Amino acid sequence: IVNGSYRLVPLYSCFLTIVCNFSPYWRSMSLVASVKLVNLFELFSSPKFLYSSEKAYRHLALLFEIFNNIIQYQYNGNQHLVYALVRRKDSFGRLVSLTLPKAMYQCNKAFPSSEEPEYDADMEDQVAAMTVQDVDEAGKPLKRGKSRKDSDTATADVEAASPPSPRKQLPGRFVPTGQWMEELRSSLPIETVNRLLQHLVPVVDDMCQRKNGVVDEIEILEVFKDITMVGLLPVPHAIVIRKYQPNQYTSIWFTAFMWGVIFLRSQKPPIFDGECIELFQVSNEDEGGGGK
Repeated sequence: IVNGSYRLVPLYSCFLTIVCNFSPYWRSMSLVASVKLVNLFELFSSPKFLYSSEKAYRHLALLFEIFNNIIQYQYNGNQHLVYALVRRKDSFGRLVSLTLPKAMYQCNKAFPSSEEPEYDADMEDQVAAMTVQDVDEAGKPLKRGKSRKDSDTATADVEAASPPSPRKQLPGRFVPTGQWMEELRSSLPIETVNRLLQHLVPVVDDMCQRKNGVVDEIEILEVFKDITMVGLLPVPHAIVIRKYQPNQYTSIWFTAFMWGVIFLRSQKPPIFDGECIELFQVSNEDEGGGGK
């Protein structure tokens, strides 16, 4: 997800919901996980993703809920995440100060009239309307208006488990409006992160100024451990646990993953012919690691 592969867009909500459910109980996050989580924010708030569709900000809303849960309930053990948020303060500042003229300018710059968005964050809406009849015998999602009979004569695609390219499904390019800006602001619970940054950024800036800009990260983390946010943050919100809602794309992904594991663990002796598999892609490497 962090790498921004649009093929995984239909799974974003599922992954984020899982992380959001256990985020209030995440006592100590590693440095790598903290950086990756904040990288997700930069991905979801980037013009290429945020303006890809009307409801793309839903992923940001889930991500902010993850941040809020950790800050409100597990602040003491997650200094790495807090420091990662402080380092990316400019990214949060750009989102807070976003206006309609800026949004329209960024959208037009990210998507010229001749270019369609790479992502389609609204694909879940299309998935919800799908039925079992929309998948052929090989487990491939069918294009609208295409029957199973038609799919039997089509050329087999070894990457059938991957969702179809969003580029071909967009009916039209999204353009920010005043109503969209109001929905964006009302949907993003940014107050907790904003107050955290308002309190901690001056602390870090003061440390850097006193030491001529040469400050070790460990020193900053130790300072964060001694700082209490009681009375500075909003009243902790209720913990919300969301139930998993399966859809056609997640079912295909889990099926492909499961059979991929079975295939890899059944090589001695091999009981499957890799050239006949259509559910997932099979790559064969030479002993020297040079060929496929």
